[in-house]
Amino acid sequence: MKKAQIGFIGAGNFITAHHLLTARDSNVMAIRAIADIDKKRLEKHSSAMSIGYTTEDYQKVLSDPEIDIVIIGTKQDLHANLIKESLDAGKWVFCEKPMAETEDDTLMVLQAERDNPGKLAIGFNRRFAPAYMDVKKIFRSIKRPWYINYRLMYPNGDKRKKESFYAFHERILYEGCHILDLVCWFLEDCPTRIFMTGDRYLNNCCILEFGDGSQVSFMCGSMGTPCLWKEYMEIFGVDSAITVSDLVDMRVRGFEGKFDRLYTPYLGEHEKEIKKYGFDFYEGYKVEQHIKNFPEWENAEHVKRPTLVRFDAKKYKHENPDLWGFVPDKGWVKSLEHFAQSFLDNKIPENADGKAGALNTKLALMLLKSLETGKAINFSKERWFK
Repeated sequence: MKKAQIGFIGAGNFITAHHLLTARDSNVMAIRAIADIDKKRLEKHSSAMSIGYTTEDYQKVLSDPEIDIVIIGTKQDLHANLIKESLDAGKWVFCEKPMAETEDDTLMVLQAERDNPGKLAIGFNRRFAPAYMDVKKIFRSIKRPWYINYRLMYPNGDKRKKESFYAFHERILYEGCHILDLVCWFLEDCPTRIFMTGDRYLNNCCILEFGDGSQVSFMCGSMGTPCLWKEYMEIFGVDSAITVSDLVDMRVRGFEGKFDRLYTPYLGEHEKEIKKYGFDFYEGYKVEQHIKNFPEWENAEHVKRPTLVRFDAKKYKHENPDLWGFVPDKGWVKSLEHFAQSFLDNKIPENADGKAGALNTKLALMLLKSLETGKAINFSKERWFK
């Protein structure tokens, strides 16, 4: 079977934990090259998996005629320029979010996308998360308006440190953009009015109003504790509601013939236990892993739920050596596999494209403007970048 030849530019922690594993194990991808400025990291990857070659010069990836798809996983301030260079080099491009940090860079990327035949995908993987794909299918039968409440809250202590790259980068842009994309994908529209409160870098509450009357409230921040699961979504319609806890536990109400569902965590880790004990096991075991891996949480309270079937989360162990931690399936594998298969089939991929990336950068920037002014901002689909 023919495989798409992949060239990585940037191979840090996230790429190592997800996209490299997907490409390594894929039936439709082969790792042709990895470019990174960290020589030791390249040596580690070379010894751990089959790679055509490694290089400290990303230009070698762009000039390699054998490479079909470039995956960009650098820090976000380099994304826009690398996307343009990769598209101009004739490649298909998969870039992690956000696509850009400024309106000028966004316009540059959109122009490069128009000028070149290669397709661009932005890593808004939650569109491919099994739980959220099912929610969208089920809720299509419900008339608008919909009301969505989303919580994305996790302390990320390392990102709060002054020496961190993210210390003075806005969380609503580098992480909140995931959920901005998700709700626009759910509603298949962009908001007409937006408002945000909080502080500039870490913690925000957002309101997004849509033309059909749908409303989204979105809490994005670094408060709380890793002992509580990171993401929670509620979506309400007339006589209907669905909730999803950390992309694992979906509860369906008001839909005839539709029932609650559980979704296997990333790479199938502890699938049997999830199916047997439900979300209680997911939460209890995840907390045990946090306490074990992060000394600063050694005095955290263990989860003790009043389950009918008792289990001791402490006795279960990390099973898959590839996994850095116990995490839900957020669609990483499906999104990248789909993009590579689309290249092989010469079809337009269903990933978020440059226009979607531009929309979510613009939304984040306008929410920051709302924060500065203390006022709601009208948002026009026809005048994103005018």
